[in-house]
Amino acid sequence: MDDVNSRLEQGQQGNGGPKINPDEQRLYLGTFRERVVAAVKESKADDSQVQDELKARMANWPDTTLLIDQDACGDAYINYLQMAVSTNHPYTLLSDFERTKQTDDPYAVVLAAKSAVNQESIDL
Repeated sequence: MDDVNSRLEQGQQGNGGPKINPDEQRLYLGTFRERVVAAVKESKADDSQVQDELKARMANWPDTTLLIDQDACGDAYINYLQMAVSTNHPYTLLSDFERTKQTDDPYAVVLAAKSAVNQESIDL
């Protein structure tokens, strides 16, 4: 009974309670690995070839959303924002995103589907 009351209190406070796989969601900019179509690491965010590859993936996956970590992308976030607008993809700009401590080279951009796609290779 205490667990039910605790969850109700958390819901009323707006924090929604415990998340499923929070470390995974932090790693993939708020989504689950199974939904990721493509991802760009922080170290490759400025690479124009990587940006071209992502744009090609976006053309093949029109019903996806681009998640952009503004801090991890640096000035390149504008390129990703323009890419999303030009391809009519919804996007989410993240800033001060709670990054995971699992990696020294976190993801800066993630192209995510609304449901599981289970892409084997996501890194560009």
